[in-house]
Amino acid sequence: MKNLSLICFSLLLGSPLCADTPSGHKQQIVYLVQAREHQEALKLYREYKQTLGRHDFEVLQQIGTLLIEQDARSTDPEKQLISIYGSGLAGLSASYDVLDAGITSPHVQTQLASLQWIARMQDDLADTLLNKAMSSDFLYTRLEAAYFMAMRKSKTATGQIESLMYRFPPPMRYFFPEFFAMIGTSEAIHILRHLMDDNFHPIRIEAILSAAKYGRDDLLPTIRAASTHLNSAEQEACAAAFGYLKDLKSMKKLKKMSTSQLPNVELAALHSRFILGDTTVREKIIEHAKEENLFAIQMLGEIPETEPVLFSLLNKGNIHVRFNAALSLLAHRDPRCIPTLVEFIVRDSRDFGFQPQVSTGNSMRAWKVLPSLHQHAEESFYDLRTLSLSLREWIIRESIELDENSFLKLAKILFETRQNDLIPLLVALLENLRTPQAISLLKAQSQTAGAPLIRMYCNLVLFRLKEPGPYAQTLKTWIIQNRSQELIRFRPTLPWNLRMSDSHFSLTPEESSSLLIESFQALAERHDEEAIDFLLDALEHGNPKNRPVLAGILIQSLL
Repeated sequence: MKNLSLICFSLLLGSPLCADTPSGHKQQIVYLVQAREHQEALKLYREYKQTLGRHDFEVLQQIGTLLIEQDARSTDPEKQLISIYGSGLAGLSASYDVLDAGITSPHVQTQLASLQWIARMQDDLADTLLNKAMSSDFLYTRLEAAYFMAMRKSKTATGQIESLMYRFPPPMRYFFPEFFAMIGTSEAIHILRHLMDDNFHPIRIEAILSAAKYGRDDLLPTIRAASTHLNSAEQEACAAAFGYLKDLKSMKKLKKMSTSQLPNVELAALHSRFILGDTTVREKIIEHAKEENLFAIQMLGEIPETEPVLFSLLNKGNIHVRFNAALSLLAHRDPRCIPTLVEFIVRDSRDFGFQPQVSTGNSMRAWKVLPSLHQHAEESFYDLRTLSLSLREWIIRESIELDENSFLKLAKILFETRQNDLIPLLVALLENLRTPQAISLLKAQSQTAGAPLIRMYCNLVLFRLKEPGPYAQTLKTWIIQNRSQELIRFRPTLPWNLRMSDSHFSLTPEESSSLLIESFQALAERHDEEAIDFLLDALEHGNPKNRPVLAGILIQSLL
């Protein structure tokens, strides 16, 4: 009855469902997709392809685009999120409607996901959407939109961000100095200079550090004046700013500040003096590090020939000292850091997590180790689970710069201890390494019993590397077995000021979701008829919730 109603309604609209011509088939297929008769549309497309003798890329593009756009207009936040991700995979230049629907969604995660892709757009439509995001009901969305507007130096950025700032209670305006420093126009710098004189000292501090971070040396006179203020946190920020801005004229001030009785002011001044070329302060910073000052230990990661001191600190009983010393040794590309780092980044019964520890003047950062992460995560202001995973991943990325044997030793430990949350990144790094030893390790792990995630990730990489072996068939068999599963589960995200790099908000699938998506993508990258047939079969017989992502990969395979 449903199909009969569809046919009658189609005839009233003049849709040629009964046409036997190729042109009629094309219109009929598109109509069925629009009517959400997806399986019937895909079945009809197979018949159409047989008649035509080849794939019709134009029709496939229409099918994929419609599948993505339909879920973008859904009231279900999960469907909206998946459609936005699918649109990003497809690289749709005409995805404005999808992103517009995402920005106006009543769900914050959907809005943030839309912002991720908007930030990558290079046309004026992005500015239109960012302006719309600035009217969101969610504070987090507006701050992310402000961040992206500042990055892009949008024409309306200064006015929009200033307007948003004055809607905040004065103590919360410390988010905003960085935005104006990023924009860098005369109007934005005027506002930044005004924030350096704010009544609330955290705002003054953030304005000073933002000016230094973005090289606004035209604000040095204001910073020099602020360095005479009595507030110790402000003095520390000014001392750090002189180093970042390479202000040799302030060397006399720095020498005086480096004799301060306030440890953070002294240490920030010593660090700036070192940056400006005064190597005589090296021993003083080392002295602070030996006294187990975590900020000084982090500084040693930037100071040459301090590896022996850092190595000696690895034997301390204080876990925070050991961890920060290992991170600084990693910055020196010293493989002796590996055993200590393994102690902390391998998840076991101790359940270590990590939280940033910031100095009073916000110019120095170290890391605090938290045993029993699960317990701390319930009580903390931070999303400690996501932050801890981000730091562990950053350590793995940095470890690739060690000598190959040391990195492979670390990789083997992570495989053996089944660190599943690190496996996607680890195999990607091994894939990029492409050495005989790296490939040998991947082949060994592709046979690992009792670790299906590791085994299949290694199979996937070996398939992408075009290594001889049964990897293609193994991959296809696994996809067929798992295609009915719900494809997408996304990780939580961090705000821009806690990310380990200057990366954008990232809509990142969890490990198992990522494996299935990357497997489909690996097959799609062949751009052949078999790969397209495989994707169409998954669209027809797989989990309906997965269709926008598979549609995005299908469009990707046509390019």
